[in-house]
Amino acid sequence: MIFSIRDLSFELGSLFLEGWLAFAARVLCALLILLAAWLVRRWLTKKGFPALLARSWHFAGTPILLRSFAEPVQRMCTAAGFYLAAVSLPWAIPGLYKLALVVFQLAMTLLACKGLYAASDLADLLLASCSPEIRSNKTLLSLLDTSYKVLVVVLCVAALAQEVGFPIGSIVAGAGLVGLTISLAAQESASNLFSGIVILLDKPFSVGDWITVGDVEGEVVDINFRSTRIRSLDKTINVVTNSKICSSTVQNAALRTMRPYKFNLGVTYGTTRPKLEQLMADLKAMLDESPCTNKGTNIVQLVSFGDSSINILVSAYLTTNAYTEFLQMQNDLNLNIMDIMQADGVDFAFPSTSVYIEKK
Repeated sequence: MIFSIRDLSFELGSLFLEGWLAFAARVLCALLILLAAWLVRRWLTKKGFPALLARSWHFAGTPILLRSFAEPVQRMCTAAGFYLAAVSLPWAIPGLYKLALVVFQLAMTLLACKGLYAASDLADLLLASCSPEIRSNKTLLSLLDTSYKVLVVVLCVAALAQEVGFPIGSIVAGAGLVGLTISLAAQESASNLFSGIVILLDKPFSVGDWITVGDVEGEVVDINFRSTRIRSLDKTINVVTNSKICSSTVQNAALRTMRPYKFNLGVTYGTTRPKLEQLMADLKAMLDESPCTNKGTNIVQLVSFGDSSINILVSAYLTTNAYTEFLQMQNDLNLNIMDIMQADGVDFAFPSTSVYIEKK
């Protein structure tokens, strides 16, 4: 005889079996357990999860969790069925039941972590209260998604190590020392990273805005987690670290509703008072009638007497925040001023020196 069954019994209520009948009863129970697990999995696939997903949930993360855990929960049913069926059989191998329990716990942990890993869209809910532009920022969404997945993987590894008996405390302490060393070495990179997150969330400027940061002025062409790229007027790309931007004053011309048009107009000292008054009246009328200026903000006043000129302040606000449009409006107004000066018979002043020769 190849093998024999000894001291084997099966008891269910008033039913008591021994020997081969008891073995057959246990095998039958194992098969029934597998059948029950298959039926539960099939019901969850066909009816359970579809019904839950069809409902409306108050918490926005519930549908995400249901979708991500649909497959892992079904596999959990199969794993539970195999585990219960296996431990219901009369194994004579020492330690097999303990090994089966450890394998079952590892499988359940892996499946739970797989469901959490697939629910990375939960990280996007952190931006639910932010503006649509921030919620659609691909760089920020990618960072949140990666951070969430890394956190799930770390927790999964820790849980698996705990299941198999590794000293988690020592591992965490060692990882803490390594992390401290890395953080000290990469302090500047970490500063740029967090500054990049602040820029993306606080949104002091966006791609396409014209900004001034310190001595750098130009159009923002890219924002990432380390630096911001700014294209200046001469088409040079300036790469400014995010930590420097956060510690500096940022002037965002794109947030202006208007742009100032202001300068001192110098005319010659030979200009008479009637001509000055006529010139200032004509300039004021031209600014008031121009579609480029914001009415009520136009100023034309005599402000000072310079070394070589009588200085007239010309001030207005142009109704645009686009730099190219501002340049065109400024060009048109300057040409109009030249026409008015010529029509009124007033000359532009330029630096000059008068030399007086004393006769003896």
